[in-house]
Amino acid sequence: MTQAMPDDLWRDFPKTATEFEARFATEEDCRAYWIEARWGGEPACARCNSTRVWTIREGTTFECADCGHQTSLTSGTLLEKTRKPFKMWFRAVFEISTRRTGISAKDLQRIMGFGSYKTAWSWLHKLRAAMVRPDREPLRPFVQADETLVGGKGSPHKELVLVAAEANGRVRLAHADNNDEGTLKSFADSQIASDTHVVTDGLASYNSDSLAERPHQAIVQTKQERRESDALQGCHWTTSLLKRWLLGTHAGAVRPKHLQAYLDEFAFRHNRRRTPTAAFQTLLGLGTGRAPTPYRRIRGARDLAAVEGG
Repeated sequence: MTQAMPDDLWRDFPKTATEFEARFATEEDCRAYWIEARWGGEPACARCNSTRVWTIREGTTFECADCGHQTSLTSGTLLEKTRKPFKMWFRAVFEISTRRTGISAKDLQRIMGFGSYKTAWSWLHKLRAAMVRPDREPLRPFVQADETLVGGKGSPHKELVLVAAEANGRVRLAHADNNDEGTLKSFADSQIASDTHVVTDGLASYNSDSLAERPHQAIVQTKQERRESDALQGCHWTTSLLKRWLLGTHAGAVRPKHLQAYLDEFAFRHNRRRTPTAAFQTLLGLGTGRAPTPYRRIRGARDLAAVEGG
């Protein structure tokens, strides 16, 4: 594979499952793409950043000519210490990133032929961890903010989710214990630019303490007024799609301790809805910049049997 710019990688990406199988037919094809995504085609030493390296261990590791340090393709990334081939990871990422409604762990287990549900579940959560870029841009310049409750049918307890939506743009979601001023301030400060115009409903917690200097417009509407012109239509559409996705793809069986990971996946997919084929390269690029996520950290429980269905 010749060296290419990121845009070339995006344009070169297969649009169908058949094209994908042909494009990434071998481990060598996958490794070449990984090197492009991680190092721009020129591998570098993890210790001294020298590019004078050569491959060892059948192409899975680079040894530095300057300091002798050995750098594996996956060290310090989401795939560190994986025992599975790149080809399997690439197929999993393709299934996750190109399906408009996502995929459950049970479906991934079936498609990939995993003998263990635990493997499919942990892979999905590893990749969800890569969907949040630490330096992502805050929402701007016009944002709607609202809250919603999510939970399975008949559930005695619903979980609160904070929602922020740009006008015809990106969304951010956060699982929260409540919607008091302190919680809303933390959400606004982390997700909404300081000069953004914010539209909310009449909730008293949206005020100068929680929104600081952001221009704020509180709009209280009747049901009839909302039908004619919904001031928070972006948030309401987002929450409607979120609930349908949780119920349709995951059967509403998402436990509270993992809810934020699912919210991150929904936002990742929603924010890339106009360029679905680019989501694979985006996710892979994020994955190569993420610290390893051990399974025991993802699981957070002793009994896998209690885990939700995907």
